[in-house]
This record gives sequence, C-alpha cells and structure tokens, in this order.
Amino acid sequence: MGFPSEKELARVRSKLKKSDGFLMLSPDADELERFRFMICQELLKHANQHEMNAVEMAKFLGITKADMSRIFNHRITRFSTDKLVRLYSKINPDYRLKVA
Repeated sequence: MGFPSEKELARVRSKLKKSDGFLMLSPDADELERFRFMICQELLKHANQHEMNAVEMAKFLGITKADMSRIFNHRITRFSTDKLVRLYSKINPDYRLKVA
C-alpha cells in the first residue's frame, strides 16, 4: 500500500477542517474545569465498560445523541455543572458531592 494521492489527501484535509474533534483539558485549567472534565471521562468510561454506543448511552441518560457526542468529545460549554453532575449521578447514584 502506497502513500495516498494528492487528491485523496485534499479530500481528507477538507473533511478534517469541518470536524470539531476531541477537546483536551488545558494544562492551566482551574478546579471547576478539571471537575467537569472528570465527569466527561467517567461518563465515557461507563459507556465503554458497559459496551454502550452513543445512542444507547444517550437513551440511558435521557439526553439527545448530539448532546452525548458533545460530552464524549468534552465540548461541554453548553452544559451547566449542575447538569453534568445530574448525568453523573445516573451512573453513580451513591455519589455525594462534598465541598471543602
């Protein structure tokens, strides 16, 4: 198998430009950003451990597939921290948030 043609590379580059992709946690993230990121990680871990795809996980949590995709890709600016905590409590009902 050889290197892709320029035409194929151009097609892939064009497609990737339209993709939002996965967001990472900034190295200088504050505690709230780290907490919100952790919730996304836990939701993704739960889906993987239970072999649930985005549609199944969205149905389980009672949200849209689009919102589940946003959460899995850590694009959570549209979600309040309260909403993320409520979603997390569905996978971990015994969770208690403690503020020190």
